Amino acid sequence: MSPAGAEARPVPVPAWERAAGRLWHAALAGGFLVAWLTADEDTYRMHVFAGWWVVGAVLARLALAVVATPRGPLALVRPGRPAAMLAFAALVLVAVGAAGWSGVVADGHPAVEDLHEGLSNLALAAIGLHVGLVMWLVRGRWLRPRPSQRAPQPLRLLLLGGGLAAALLAAGPARAGDPARDALLAGLAKAARAEDPAFTAFSPERGEKLYRARTGANAELAACATCHGDDPTRPGRHAKTGREIRPAALSATPSRFTDPDKVTERFDRDCPAVLGRACSARDRGDYLTFLMSK
Repeated sequence: MSPAGAEARPVPVPAWERAAGRLWHAALAGGFLVAWLTADEDTYRMHVFAGWWVVGAVLARLALAVVATPRGPLALVRPGRPAAMLAFAALVLVAVGAAGWSGVVADGHPAVEDLHEGLSNLALAAIGLHVGLVMWLVRGRWLRPRPSQRAPQPLRLLLLGGGLAAALLAAGPARAGDPARDALLAGLAKAARAEDPAFTAFSPERGEKLYRARTGANAELAACATCHGDDPTRPGRHAKTGREIRPAALSATPSRFTDPDKVTERFDRDCPAVLGRACSARDRGDYLTFLMSK
């Protein structure tokens, strides 16, 4: 065989590279899943550990690419690999790495939490797109057009860019302003009237009493002010984890109370933990009105 023929012969892929590729995917997916499921104060330390794990997995992937064979599964750029696959794989690495690193930064700087949430949503969208593309390329070859029917390269790039832009817009955190808060209070007022026909309006004074109330239900979390501080316009600190919390007052943290689902989740979790009971619609509206007035 001629030297040219010998050079054209494909280099065998070491078995360890295939095994390492599978293990890496499992490690990254597992770490991201754990981080996603533990984004709560009660499991915060596990969340932080999972975030560091994800950052380590991304760095490990870059290190593995250095020692990989050119055509092996660990190479970042392989000859013959579809451009869309390369683009989405790069997007996943960048998005997941950015989400993990922003979480590490947010651990000490609560102001980065909104950015971390947005990047985490983007990473989740990127993972979904990447998985869908892999399934289409590997399992759905019959869906792909013949070479002569494929869109021109500029059009394919335009479609890919449009998909990425849509993912960015869909994954970003909600940024609703006053209308979202007004709708939230209107819904709570309607529920409060259903609970008590004598209800007329929310009271910031009652909300402040609720904020500072000490029921004795939980010695560690004696009151809302235990974590949020006596002055809600200043940063607080979680009594269990020691983690800094952004100010509860709307004037100090303008992004608060714009996500109804998150507000409901907090009340459903924190009222039994701090007060030893569920909060009524009036309680919730009073509490929010107090913090919105500060």
